[in-house]
Amino acid sequence: MSDKEPTNSNNTALDNTEKLIEDGVVIESDADTTPKKVKTGGLWLFSIFNFLLIIGICAAAGWTWYQWQQNQTNETDTGDKIEAKLSSIDSVIAKLNSAVSASQDELAKINNDLTQQNQTLSNNVDGLLEQILQNANENKALQSRVADLSGRRPADWLLAEADYLVRIAGRKLWLENDVSTAMLMMQAADSRLEDIGDPSLFPVRKLIAEDIQALHQVNPVAINSIALALSGMIPQVNNLPLNALKIPEIEENKAQNELSENIGDWRSNLSKTWDSLVDDFIQIETSEKPVLPYLSTKQRWLITEQLKLALSQAKSAALDEQEALYMNALQQATALVVEHFQLDDNNVKQFADALQQLQNTTIAKDYPRQLKSANALKDVIEQRVQSVFKNDTGEGAL
Repeated sequence: MSDKEPTNSNNTALDNTEKLIEDGVVIESDADTTPKKVKTGGLWLFSIFNFLLIIGICAAAGWTWYQWQQNQTNETDTGDKIEAKLSSIDSVIAKLNSAVSASQDELAKINNDLTQQNQTLSNNVDGLLEQILQNANENKALQSRVADLSGRRPADWLLAEADYLVRIAGRKLWLENDVSTAMLMMQAADSRLEDIGDPSLFPVRKLIAEDIQALHQVNPVAINSIALALSGMIPQVNNLPLNALKIPEIEENKAQNELSENIGDWRSNLSKTWDSLVDDFIQIETSEKPVLPYLSTKQRWLITEQLKLALSQAKSAALDEQEALYMNALQQATALVVEHFQLDDNNVKQFADALQQLQNTTIAKDYPRQLKSANALKDVIEQRVQSVFKNDTGEGAL
């Protein structure tokens, strides 16, 4: 007990000499006051708070410094990336600039070409316009000249029409072998020259008359009619009767076997009676006429087809105006009719007469090689045209 008391007194003295802070008020203990127990919990809390605050400030400073370092690093990396991107963009821009410059050069070249083409086209258009104007002026001059000519020489149109008719007549004659149409056109041409009433055209009309007379001398047979006749005969061949097996009739001598009514002819009557009785048992008859051969169905068909072929060949030869082939085919047809058909039949007789009539008809035609009036009309027209132009030239010079 005695040992502990000094200790307590010392602690009390120390405590009294210290300043106590409680609720923000400094309290000094007096020696006389009664010793009291001082509370230190708030100080510890304040100290801990300050310590935590210092730690937080340090942590915030460290975190700030760390973030600043990260930002510096990120900014450096970002700057490098941006620089790389900027360099790539610069290269792309350089390429684009080169492409744009190339395009501009090409466009300039194209513009130059287009300018040259436009210039060429404009020159061509100007030339065409000048040519069109020149042609228009020439057409006006020609129209005025034609009007002048038509007013001064109306007969020239009739002369040109006559020349046209003669040329068409020549084409009808040599290309189509149409003699009748050619003669009609030649007569129409002569009528046009007659309407002109110019005595200087009489030699031309004389040549036209000679040409018409030459056409009259051409064989007037109608080839188409012959061809149609042969075409109509071909189907009739099937109706013609052919010669077949025919046994000639035996002429019975009935007059010799007749009995006489005279009593004095009893012997002859008896002989005739005996002969008639014998003939009833055995009869032998003779004939002097030839027996015709029998024709099979195939042979009949072959004969009719041969006759049709001969008629068809004659038709083709007639259309081609080949007289030799025409006659040869008709001769073959006539020989077949005479040899294999019944000539006593009326149809066969009419058929043979038609063949004979066709054989007697000549299909050969000798066409004139040229029309004399054609060249004469051409010369007259050329002379008149030249004289007209000479007169116009002389008037223009005056």
